[in-house]
Amino acid sequence: MEKVLLIAIPQAEQVEQLAVKQHLRAVHIQPSAYGQSIGQLAGYAVPADAAGTAADELPPTGLLVFCGLRNSHMDRFLQWLRHAGIEIPHKAVLTPTNQHWTVFQLAWELERERRSLNQ
Repeated sequence: MEKVLLIAIPQAEQVEQLAVKQHLRAVHIQPSAYGQSIGQLAGYAVPADAAGTAADELPPTGLLVFCGLRNSHMDRFLQWLRHAGIEIPHKAVLTPTNQHWTVFQLAWELERERRSLNQ
């Protein structure tokens, strides 16, 4: 099933409503689960990568992770977020690489990428 992981998103209820309208499953990730791998949080049997750099905190706008979405659904969902005025700069798609990362490792990588693009 296509799903989105909502991690520390201030407007989580609004994002969930948009997801439901698109028949996407919205999964709220609790802070107690941040040490699990993104793959585990998406429902796969994937261990967390114990190695790697991790952030100490998450961005204030949270993280949004797309799991198994078709491109057309992702494009439509992103468009609906824009129209609703919801900004979530830290977004990712579940990949074979990041499925082993913890929430903090993913946050660190997304922030690193954002900073390199803004230089």
